[in-house]
Amino acid sequence: MMNADSIEKFYRLYSKDVYIYTFSLCKNEQLAEDIMQEAFLKGILSLDDNHENVKAWLFMVCRNLWIDYIRKNEKLSKIDINEIEVEDCNSNILKKLVNNEESLNLYNKIITLPQSMKDALILYYYLEVPQQKIAQIMNISNGAVRTLIYRARKNLKMKMEE
Repeated sequence: MMNADSIEKFYRLYSKDVYIYTFSLCKNEQLAEDIMQEAFLKGILSLDDNHENVKAWLFMVCRNLWIDYIRKNEKLSKIDINEIEVEDCNSNILKKLVNNEESLNLYNKIITLPQSMKDALILYYYLEVPQQKIAQIMNISNGAVRTLIYRARKNLKMKMEE
């Protein structure tokens, strides 16, 4: 279990990336914060100070918490994840995290991609997670990650040209 200094450092180090990833999953500020809070609580309670890959672990926990949330909420489970309305991406928190208009435009296009493509791109480009760790987080092979990133970039290029 972590001490108070470790907890503060733990949060400062990973909160921005975890929030971006979680928001990309649920597209809702409040839910993203709730999922992130629960993931950090799980981390505080179960991780040692010397855990090997905390960031990947947090992303995996957030993804699992999001999936659990969808399963528990009957109303959402009957809706295709890709059809969920996107919350206004001009929110203050997101503006601070994605600071210029071009990046925000690109991010808005990314979140319209199918879920797996969106996850792969955000993890790889925004959060700089290596492909091997993305495969672990998404529970797919390294080759599948490369293919997802390739297809997502191709799809994104078409969206940007429109």
